[in-house]
Amino acid sequence: MRIADSQFDPESLAELCTEALRLLATGNIDGLAERFGYAFAYAFDGDPVRAIQADLASSLASVGATSLAQADAQIPKVGYYKPDSAGLLALIEGRAPTNNGKTILVELVVTGSGDEKYITLEQISAPLCRPLCS
Repeated sequence: MRIADSQFDPESLAELCTEALRLLATGNIDGLAERFGYAFAYAFDGDPVRAIQADLASSLASVGATSLAQADAQIPKVGYYKPDSAGLLALIEGRAPTNNGKTILVELVVTGSGDEKYITLEQISAPLCRPLCS
């Protein structure tokens, strides 16, 4: 999804991530895929809905959960990169709560150059952690 320069600040990017988390938590996978796409859709013949569903199921299983919880997600974290040849400008990380108290990681990226910036759902995964994390 193309974003305006005015949406490139940390608050706006966090708000967009919160929107993606809300769509995921309410089961609106079609809306999530339509609005943000999915970088890993290529793994499912370009079908972002199937790819999101598969990665969500795998992530939930990895943390021992069966569904997302209807609780508020944590405030997303926004990190910026120096523009490079790949065009990666920002990474937004959100944590979606699960029904067993753990979270799954939802990452969005902003890519582009100049006035053209795009935000895309990059990955849904079980968060990597040290052996002592829960």
